[in-house]
Amino acid sequence: MIGIWQWIVGHDVAASRSITVLITAVNIGLLAELLRRLSCGVWPIVFAIVVFALTEDSIFYFSSATPFGLSICLQLIALHLMLSMRRSAGYAVVVALGVVLTMIYFVRISLVSFIAVSLAIVWVRAGRDRWRVYFVSAAAFVLTWSALAWVWGSRFIYVSLWFPNVTDWLFRTGGLPPLFPHALNLSHQMLMIDSPSRSLTEQLSYVFGSDMMVNWFLAHHVLPVAATILALGALVVRRMPNRGWIATFVAVYIFLLLFHHLGAQAYCPVCIQGYANYFDYFAALAGALALNGLSEPAVRKTAGRMISVAAIVLSLVLASSQSWYLVGSNRLPSIRNQETSLSGELRQVGDGLRTLLPANSVVGFIGSDSRIPLAMSDAGIRVPPVTLTLTSSYRRLNDNLTAEQRASTITEIEDLSFWTDQTAENWMRNDFEFVVVQRRPDRFPSWLVWAPEAPLVKRGLAKCFERIDARSFDDLKPPLSIELYRRTNRGETCVND
Repeated sequence: MIGIWQWIVGHDVAASRSITVLITAVNIGLLAELLRRLSCGVWPIVFAIVVFALTEDSIFYFSSATPFGLSICLQLIALHLMLSMRRSAGYAVVVALGVVLTMIYFVRISLVSFIAVSLAIVWVRAGRDRWRVYFVSAAAFVLTWSALAWVWGSRFIYVSLWFPNVTDWLFRTGGLPPLFPHALNLSHQMLMIDSPSRSLTEQLSYVFGSDMMVNWFLAHHVLPVAATILALGALVVRRMPNRGWIATFVAVYIFLLLFHHLGAQAYCPVCIQGYANYFDYFAALAGALALNGLSEPAVRKTAGRMISVAAIVLSLVLASSQSWYLVGSNRLPSIRNQETSLSGELRQVGDGLRTLLPANSVVGFIGSDSRIPLAMSDAGIRVPPVTLTLTSSYRRLNDNLTAEQRASTITEIEDLSFWTDQTAENWMRNDFEFVVVQRRPDRFPSWLVWAPEAPLVKRGLAKCFERIDARSFDDLKPPLSIELYRRTNRGETCVND
């Protein structure tokens, strides 16, 4: 799920590297200080930093569009505030936690799962002051949300409460007020339409099957998984220091992974690859505390240090192996990349587009391969934000609508930054001086009307655009082919015979 601010005002595909480096440095400092406050030694803290810094987030997403860094920063601040509660909670800590939890929600709606976990921890940490924390946190959220809703109106209300399928269902059943009655009642999302129907057993076998777990999770997050296994092993040791925190961090990590993995099945079955980056730091925390506890019983201080150093070395070897695997089999950027998170191949695509298109121009994109918008961003070219979530933001109108119902429904859909068939027709009629068309990979949902082989697109390209260039990048895996078109005509002839 995209962040509220990305939905409301749009966003760039790639963020500034200097900002992401700064946030990552702050996160490392917060992580280390949290462990120090839990009486963790220097070498286990170094181990945690290795696990945190060398996850997939740093290897691939280090300077990309993802809001992982800011979200993790806010989560770590919240953990620091909760750690400050010792069977009581002063007003300064309570207010600060309420503000931080509110910020976390507005940065990423799906982090309501972390907020729920935080409130559960507060129940124990704050003692009799827990209700004060709950009241102030609720007040901070309600006041902030109400002020923003007053400024931005019904669109913000819908966006700030949006979960795939869940929000639509609540509006239809009366659980939420009918803010967009036409869009939500007279249209529907096309999620997982092309997927075969499965029984519950078959669905669970797919969700937790070897392909999903190995290729989409373990291959990208092997280091946090290894740290979690270490923490689980430490829990069986009697009188383990910080045993409660180790168990808490492991349980929270597993819960958050399951929440996002199962919750995303309706719109992005493999998104656990990305979502896990939000919570891998929990594995780093648990692993460091476990290593600290396991090395303490050593007879000599030197032996304990050797245990920690050995764990750090093994982590570096494991991270290097993961980096080699990601670079080799998936052509993802290496951990050694110092300039950008984009691979050399994608930078070549961007260089090619830079010579063909004017800088800072808004260019249409017909396709779904995320490598193309990344390359366009590298070339200084912008794409409409809606095309970055093309399939999940599409809504199909119901059948047998009157002309008035159709008009009202389309207006509401576009006001929500969604799109439908008529929106795509308007794009083809008048928008974009240039469009980039994805030719390979060539697999698209059969219902997607803004796809290279869809009738609307084929007709519009033939009548209102001319092809000015074509590029193939066979070295990429999978191979990538694009075509560049320039507009030559406008109006109804672009969409009708």
